[in-house]
Amino acid sequence: MKNSGILPEFFSITRVDTAKYKPKCNGKHKIFFSMKRNTTGTTNWHHRRKILIRILVVLLVLLIAFRIYLPTIVLHYVNKEINTIPGYQGHVDNIGISLWRGAYQINGITLNKLSGEVPVPFFASKKIDLSVEWGALFHGAIVAKIKFFNPVINFVNGPTEASSQSGVDSSWIQVVRNLMPLDINRVDIINGEVHYRDFHSSPNINIFISSINAKAANLRNKVDKDKVLPSTISASATCFQTGNLKLDIALDPLNQQPTFELREEMKGVELTALNDFTEAYLKFKITGGTLEVYTEVAAANGAFDGYTKPLFHHIEVETNIKENKNIWHWLVANGAQFISNLFSNHSHDQQFATRIPIHGTFKSPKPDNWAAIGGVIKNAFIQALTPTLDSTLHISDIDKSNETVAK
Repeated sequence: MKNSGILPEFFSITRVDTAKYKPKCNGKHKIFFSMKRNTTGTTNWHHRRKILIRILVVLLVLLIAFRIYLPTIVLHYVNKEINTIPGYQGHVDNIGISLWRGAYQINGITLNKLSGEVPVPFFASKKIDLSVEWGALFHGAIVAKIKFFNPVINFVNGPTEASSQSGVDSSWIQVVRNLMPLDINRVDIINGEVHYRDFHSSPNINIFISSINAKAANLRNKVDKDKVLPSTISASATCFQTGNLKLDIALDPLNQQPTFELREEMKGVELTALNDFTEAYLKFKITGGTLEVYTEVAAANGAFDGYTKPLFHHIEVETNIKENKNIWHWLVANGAQFISNLFSNHSHDQQFATRIPIHGTFKSPKPDNWAAIGGVIKNAFIQALTPTLDSTLHISDIDKSNETVAK
């Protein structure tokens, strides 16, 4: 008799003829049922379980092997991609993988000019972390973020193109897209540096902005979509080892025309920190003084408007002829000191300052040199410029004539 389906398959119902057993009952055969274990079904079930376990073990071993070898695969890919930038050779030390948060890390990356005449890399970073920005998922977006740890950029001035280093072409944008296929919505910079160097000047120049900490957020406009300027960039840094820099930008990065509001403040820069630059290029040495710079720029519809205010205080130039290399350097130093003294506002910390207008269109900027000169005179003899931001610019206030030219 076949299994009725009520009992487990490793049991079966068997018909037994009582005629083969004693005693007999009135010459008639009695039928009774017995249950016995179906050993064939049990064996098949155990066999299938063993096969399943073996498959799972093999898959687990393959996954572990893939996870171990994955950094090597990614390292080969990243090195291949960064070496597609024309004129530069890239190298990455190793790759870290963090599958649990959808991220990987590029460790020890450098980008060197192929000419071999520039002794420092154009770009280097201790670590770059590329990951999914999980917070954006709450806004229905699958985007990425990049974090740079200790990045360094070196701009180098030299007598030839081979010995100079001013940047890379736009192909680096495609490289970044290849390294992170998701749209990048956030960028963080931790303890960055930007250097200006000249290895052929006398003395050699190395002036830099250090301790750069910056954050660019909502670059793909996934939050606050109704805002005119939904994205933000904020940064702070140490300027020339002595001063402090603060930068804030609100922008619309998805607009085809540059659309932003920029505010910058730089305070407390000791002019003596710039002596390598002034001695090499201006032929005089500074012995004292400070610098502040305040800048505001707004841009929309292809036009921009703004200003920058450099303010110097207590400028002191080395005018001793014995400390200057030759009579020409001595004349330049004395001329610089004379102009500084003449056009400084002595009632306001010997402030030498001007307000330089920045306006026009991106296709046709309009520098205003006379306004800059007028600003120097106004600060010295009429009204001293205030060492603050004017806070008067907004993209809606850009000169309508500029907008007309842009169109």
